[in-house]
Order: sequence, then C-alpha cells, then structure tokens
Amino acid sequence: MNTLKRFSLYDKRTKWVILLACLSIAISMLLTGSLSYHIAEKAIIEKLKTKDLFFIVQSAAGKIEGRMARAKETSLMMARDPFLSDWVSTEERDPTTQKLAVEKLNRIATDYDYSNTFLASASTHTYWAEGGMVGKLSETNPQDAWFFQALQSKNPISVNIDYNKERHDTFVFINALMGNPEHPLGVTGVGLDLKDISQEFSTYRFGEIGTIWLTDHSGKIHLAANLEDRGRVLADFLPSDVCQMVLGSDTHGTDQPEIMEYTNADGELIDLVHQTLQATDWQLIIQVPRKETTGFLASILRNSILAALLVLIIVTLVFYLVSTRIANPLKQAIQLSEELERKVNERTQELTEQNIKIMDSIDYAKKVQETIIASDQELVDAFKDSFILWLPKDIVGGDFYWLRKIDTKVIVAVADCTGHGVPGALMTMAVAPILNHIVQEGYHSSPGEIITELNLRLKSAMHNKGTRITDDGLDIGICLIEGNTLVFAGAKIDLYHKSHAGVLRIQGERFSVGYLKSDVDQTFQNTLIEIGEDDFFYITTDGFLDQNGGPKDHSLGRKRFISLIEESSNLNSQEQRDYFNQALNDYRQEESQRDDITVLGFQIR
Repeated sequence: MNTLKRFSLYDKRTKWVILLACLSIAISMLLTGSLSYHIAEKAIIEKLKTKDLFFIVQSAAGKIEGRMARAKETSLMMARDPFLSDWVSTEERDPTTQKLAVEKLNRIATDYDYSNTFLASASTHTYWAEGGMVGKLSETNPQDAWFFQALQSKNPISVNIDYNKERHDTFVFINALMGNPEHPLGVTGVGLDLKDISQEFSTYRFGEIGTIWLTDHSGKIHLAANLEDRGRVLADFLPSDVCQMVLGSDTHGTDQPEIMEYTNADGELIDLVHQTLQATDWQLIIQVPRKETTGFLASILRNSILAALLVLIIVTLVFYLVSTRIANPLKQAIQLSEELERKVNERTQELTEQNIKIMDSIDYAKKVQETIIASDQELVDAFKDSFILWLPKDIVGGDFYWLRKIDTKVIVAVADCTGHGVPGALMTMAVAPILNHIVQEGYHSSPGEIITELNLRLKSAMHNKGTRITDDGLDIGICLIEGNTLVFAGAKIDLYHKSHAGVLRIQGERFSVGYLKSDVDQTFQNTLIEIGEDDFFYITTDGFLDQNGGPKDHSLGRKRFISLIEESSNLNSQEQRDYFNQALNDYRQEESQRDDITVLGFQIR
C-alpha cells in the first residue's frame, strides 16, 4: 500500500514537472517569435519608407524630367534661331523663306522625335506647324488662350500639359518666347506625348494594388499606372485632408520626396510618397497599402506558430516518455538495451533536421540584418573611395555599419553591440531604428549630440522604470561629413586619420552607451578635422584589435593596426580590404575568430 502511494505521489510530481517545462518552452518560443516578428516588420517598413518608395518615385520623376529638359532645350534653340526670328519679324511674307522655315520645323520634329513643332507670330497671329500653316489664332477662341497667355506672361519658357480624351493620350507643350521676352516676336516650341511613360508607369507601381499618378497643381491626373484614372482628379481617390496636404506641400527645388501614411475609408493603412517635378509644379504620387508590403509576414507568422506547436507536442511527448522511464528504472533499463541502436539513429536524424532548421533561421536573420547596414551603393554614392571588412563571428553578429545622407551632410557610424551571433544581431536591429529616428527628428548637428541622444533612448528602452530586463549596450563611432570638414565623436571607438603627415588616432570617449552603469548626463566630445585632398579615414571595432594569434598568442593590437594603415596607404580601396583581411588571417593562423570584426575605410570627395 505504501509503495502504491509513493508511486502515485511521484507520478503527480512528474506531471507537474512536465507541465511547467512545456509552459516554459511555449512562453520562450512565443516571446522569441513575437520579438522577431516585430523587428522584421519594423525593418521592412523602414526599408519601404526610406529606400523602396523613394527609389521608385525618383526613378519615375527622372524619366519625365529628362524628357522635359530635352524638350525645353529644343524649344529655346528654336526661339533663339536667327533665321526663324528674321522670318517672323517680316510677317512671313517671303514664300521662299516660308518654305525653308516649314522644312526646318519638320526637320526638328523628325530628328528629335517630337509629336509636333510649332511657331505662332505675335504680329500676324498665324500658327505654323511642321506640315505648314495651320490657321489663325484668335483671342475669342478659348482653345487659343495659351498663345496670348504666353505672350502676356513674358516668361521665356512655359509648360502646358493636357490629357486628350479623343486620342487617349497625354500631351505636353513647351512654349518659348522668340526675341525679347518684354516684346516677343512670337511663340515657338515643341509638343510631345507621354504615351510611352504612361505605359511604363505600370512597371513603377509597387505591388499588385499600388497606384502611381502624375497630377497638375489643381490635382487633375494626367498620367497613371491605371489608364482609366487619367483625366480624373486626385480627390476622387484620396481623403480631402490628405489631398490638400499633397497638393499644398512644396518639394520644388529639392530631390527629396515626402512620405506620409493615412487610413482610408475601409480602415486600411496606406503609405504615400510624393515629389514635385523640378521642371514644373506637377506632383508625382505613389501609394501602396501597408498590407501589400507586410502581408507575407502573416504567412511567416502562421508557419512559425504551426512549427512551434509541432515542436511543443514533440517535446511534451519526449518529456512524458523520459519521465515514465525514470519512474520505472527496471523497465527503462530493459527497453534501453533493446532500443538503443534505433534511438541513436532516430536522434541523429532529428539533430540533423533541427540543425538544418536552425541554420535556415540564422540565414534568414542574416538577410534581415543586412537591411539595416549600409549597402555597397550607398558607400559608393557617399564617398570618393571606400571599403568595408565585415566579418561576423557566427554568420550574424553584433557589429554593424550605418550611413545616412541628410541634405549636404553624410553621417556614417560603426557600432559594436553586446554579444555576437543571433543575440548580438537582435541588438543591432534594435539600435539601428533608434539611430534612424534620432537623425530623422533633427538630431544631426554633431556626432556627439547623436551619441548622447542614443544613450538616453537606449537606456530608456532597455531599462524602463529601473526594471533590469538586460544589461546590454554598445560602443559606437560616428563621423559627420559636410564640405571639406569631418566631425568625429566616439564611445570606446576611435578614428584613424591618414594624411601626408602620417597616421593620427582620434580617440573617442572611454564610455559605452546604453548600459545600466552608463551616465544619462554623459556628453561626447566632438573633434573637427579639416580634410586634405588625399586623406583616408579608418574606423574599427575591437574585434580586429583583440584577435589573438602570432608566435606568443597575443592580441593583434593598435600598433600593428596603425602599421597596416601605413603599409597599405598607397593601395586602392579593394586592395586595402584584401590587405587587412590577409594580414588578419596570417596573424591568427589556426586560432579561431574571437569576436565580430568590422573595419571601415573611406576617402572624402
């Protein structure tokens, strides 16, 4: 009877152990999955707003403005043509000159591939085209109002756009005043249709249900990815307040689009980007529903939940089987001798499959992490010459490099977050959005200001209300480049300046950022450097300097790093990268890599 009670008590305790273990695993998986989902969603939305939509709207704007600029040049060339001016000044009386002038108009239209060329005299009001005389212009005819408005405007060149319902096409007319704009001889110019651009708009559309429009200042749509939208007005598609914000904004004279988000009548979140064309006051507008860009995350979430449930069921069964064998040692010993070989094979297969899944997850984490680091093209656009040596210890890691261009400023940072592998990568994906928000909110007057604000926000996020969730932080070095000056500030990361005088080390502060012990009132010193023509700058994390190796198994160290700079200074950027990488491999030999490694070298234009 006592034996039965002992076994019954043991069974109850075993069940509680199984239950608590399963709950712990389930909660851990849910927290990890939720954090990964939100980090991925934030990174994708950030990339959409800062890269994808900007690239699309600027590409489409460049296509239109290129056509417009070429047409303006041709119209001004015709307006300044002495032969055409002399002909108009004599009221087009000479038949021989008239024939030559018409042939010239026809030749310009044919050679430059315009829909038509035209010339209208201010004295005779005669309208000439590439085919000859078309007719007389009259102030009483509303369709001829453009001519008299152009004469009265005294603007050397003006642009008119018109969507023709009969031809199902959008036409642009470039009007140039002949002679003195105060007393013009007439109006000449070219007309071109944007049919090919209108057809190409469908390729610029983001996703299956995104839209793209070109509107005038009143909101009338002249070009659209959906051809049926042409001729309608923007207010037919956007809420009135959003429409007013778009049409009332002024991005003219800048190459930076504006981006906003709003909720439509169906409750859907919409991302919208727009830009005013440089040549006119027309607006290029692209909008895409948020679900179009983040919809695939729902599929990933469903699959993750199913995988988590499957793993949880398997773990529960394993716990139960292991517990029952512990409760009955004799039975466990007998079954172990009979099933040992089969279990070994099954577990080996399971471990192989789990390892494949883990590596797939880490590879996906690497792709997500690569969305926050500066691309090769961004480095090429920002610097005269540059190289990056980025060597995570475990596929992904806690090092990252970051770059943003704000007006005439270039801000570049190299950071070393706590840890390496997946934990370090998660930390980088938490820090990079904070950096983006700091700069977007206007904290870009100096690197020291950016690091100070990063310290405040990171401590607030990681240790809110004094609760110690984790004691994580980072070391970081930031350079702000504008014109011929570079300003540097660092938190336990230094800048190395190679000039004709040698290599100068500019030290950062000896304080890290974001840790529990980090002082919220800590300030970071800015160092101003006047940039010489052939100067080269280097920033490295401690992974390169602390790598052990050599005959005495010591750290590579700062002196060897400076020597590498001096030895490779006459090489181009790619050769320098290879030189640093080879020197690192030669030094550590058979030693394993101790930490994530990042070395950034760059030369200012």
